[in-house]
Amino acid sequence: MRVEMELRNLPRFRVIGYLEDAGGKATEIMTVEGNGWTAYLEALEPAEIGIVRIPRDRLVIEGEETAVERVHSYMRRKTMRGGG
Repeated sequence: MRVEMELRNLPRFRVIGYLEDAGGKATEIMTVEGNGWTAYLEALEPAEIGIVRIPRDRLVIEGEETAVERVHSYMRRKTMRGGG
């Protein structure tokens, strides 16, 4: 199974930390592996809103269905942004 998430304005070190908290271990630059899953970040072009450039990355999680669903659910909760 494979899922993708677009992340905006979130430091990469924090994303890697969240993936490690989900049970993974950093294996390469921007890659984390866990039991039954692998996740990596791909840099995307920044979003532009007027003169402001917002960093974007794609998080890809691949592996066994139950493991990927668990990590994806965890990452959705950790990266959720509240309004206000």
